[in-house]
Amino acid sequence: MNVTYFCKTCDQVTRVPFTEQSTAVHCTRCSAEQKFPATFLNEDAEGNTVLERCTICGSPELYYRKQFNQRLGLAIIALGSTLSTIAYYYHNLFWTFLILFVFAGVDLLFYIFMRNLLQCYKCNSEFRGFEDSPEYQPFNLEVHEKYHQQRVRLERAQKEQAWLEQQAARQNQNNSDEADS
Repeated sequence: MNVTYFCKTCDQVTRVPFTEQSTAVHCTRCSAEQKFPATFLNEDAEGNTVLERCTICGSPELYYRKQFNQRLGLAIIALGSTLSTIAYYYHNLFWTFLILFVFAGVDLLFYIFMRNLLQCYKCNSEFRGFEDSPEYQPFNLEVHEKYHQQRVRLERAQKEQAWLEQQAARQNQNNSDEADS
């Protein structure tokens, strides 16, 4: 099993292995320790070890997705669409549909043979090496949007706080300038 996460100490993405007995992971770049929650593993009805919560942020909301680079997947689809459009432009319907079916077949093979990974909604950490389990749910847009809005509100509040502090510093500077004159 391994986890890919964003290290808050060095601001880098790192991937580190861990076991069921692990209590923490160390960043491969800066050696910062990331402690795990007290209970993060459990067993499902089939006896498989399942990740109950994110080991990085402790959130219990995880989803599974395919372990495939999404940009590469989109590039493959774009290439197939472009090639079939070129074939269609030259009025060659056989090649048009052949290209579409070949690229659809490649996409289907990737879907069948690629394993799943777990991803945390809150911190986007990725967990690999777990067996598939009915305990894991697919992506849920409502849960994702909840965490996204929470992140946006927090960033906005931090910007507003910094602006207020800057305004207070300016006001203090103006008051001290007036007192000096």
